[in-house]
Amino acid sequence: MAKAAHLFSGNAPDSLINRVTPTAEQREFLQQQWNAMRDYVCPKLQEESGYPISTWLQGSYKYGTLIRPVHINEEYDVDVGIYFQWEKKDGEAFPAPEQLRTWVQTELVGYADECSDVRKIEDPAKERCSRAVYNMRFHIDTPVYHLDPSTDARELATLSNAWEKSDPKPIYKWFKDAASGSAREQLRRLIRYLKGWAAVAFVETPESRPSSILLTVVVTQAYQEGWGDRLFALCDDEDALVDVVVRIHKRLFASREVRNPVDDNEDLNRMPAGAWDAFLSNLQSLDDAAARAVDAADEAAAALIWSEPFSFLMPLPEVEAVEVQEEASGRAVMQIPDVVITVYLGDSKVAHATYENEVPNVGKDCWLDFRIKNAHIIPDYATVEWTVRNAGQEADGIGDLGHRQMGMRLLSVREHTSYIGKHFMDCVVRLNGQVYAVRRVPVHIKNILRAERNPPKPAYTKFISRLRRRR
Repeated sequence: MAKAAHLFSGNAPDSLINRVTPTAEQREFLQQQWNAMRDYVCPKLQEESGYPISTWLQGSYKYGTLIRPVHINEEYDVDVGIYFQWEKKDGEAFPAPEQLRTWVQTELVGYADECSDVRKIEDPAKERCSRAVYNMRFHIDTPVYHLDPSTDARELATLSNAWEKSDPKPIYKWFKDAASGSAREQLRRLIRYLKGWAAVAFVETPESRPSSILLTVVVTQAYQEGWGDRLFALCDDEDALVDVVVRIHKRLFASREVRNPVDDNEDLNRMPAGAWDAFLSNLQSLDDAAARAVDAADEAAAALIWSEPFSFLMPLPEVEAVEVQEEASGRAVMQIPDVVITVYLGDSKVAHATYENEVPNVGKDCWLDFRIKNAHIIPDYATVEWTVRNAGQEADGIGDLGHRQMGMRLLSVREHTSYIGKHFMDCVVRLNGQVYAVRRVPVHIKNILRAERNPPKPAYTKFISRLRRRR
């Protein structure tokens, strides 16, 4: 049974779904930007070509599974098809694919000259779309189609002057029909969770990162397979995620093929053969974490297990520390580490303030040195993880949700303050893969010039977690 369910989509102050999902304001902003581009480009394309022009939103935004950028250099991706409409008749000449692409590229360049929010139009265009890159960390891809209104058939115009059979509507209808009501909303959350996992798990092997459409299809089909188990009650997101991960793991270890559910001739798995082993390795780690999370003794233990594949995206219980005790004896397996934080203003080499286990007030552009004070308690071969979990509007806006450093007896790390808000530096000590102790260090970055030297000591709470040793 789920132990950390409310950290996924429940009433936790900082849930996983909130960390990966764009806010309503961010989604509305993306829609406004596309509308502005459409209102400029489409009338000009119709005037230039003489054909009716229509558009259709597609991709993750259309599916309701868009996730926010989780790394500082990533962008939102919005996909909107541009459709030139004409009825094909024998003996009549019509524009070639390359001509449609040239018209669209030209009008996008003209729009960029008029709109200060657009940083550039990628040139040359991509084989299957043009791309407008915006200053606000997102881009809009515009695949171009011919739509025959008499047959409702669509063809994709490629830059190499070929027509490709491609129609995004049938697979969207398949997805929409896969679930309804609260089940559909849960399915969308599950897809977002696994997109978030893919965003952090494949940083070192980007060629092994599964595509959005591949994840959408395998999660949806796994969710449909588990329908009988949810016949009488909709399970929580954590249990549903475990079930979906187990099914996907079994499926993809048996075969790498992922057929398009509306076109059996298309394999959606376009991952290079050499990248597949790295993908399976990460999928195995996710499956292993899911199995251990089910067996976890309590919320803290489950959350820490999920944090292995989800890294800084997975929230932890909002407590000061986690003391891990032996399940049989009730004794702590080790003392909780105390963390000393030294604050340096800007590039100064002189320490401005020193805190222990919390930074209650600090400004931007400071360096913080985090150091385990009682280093003698750290076992010789223990791994120490330092995970930054950022929160707040500034971190969200720049797309910097966190990062992680780890190493054997890594007793200290240095970080820079950049975003106003309450953030966490989480220090986790593991031995042989098992958590031995956790210290959560809240860092309150405020719009102040300097840190307070002698702040009042806050009231702390401590969470007790039971350790079940793996045999």
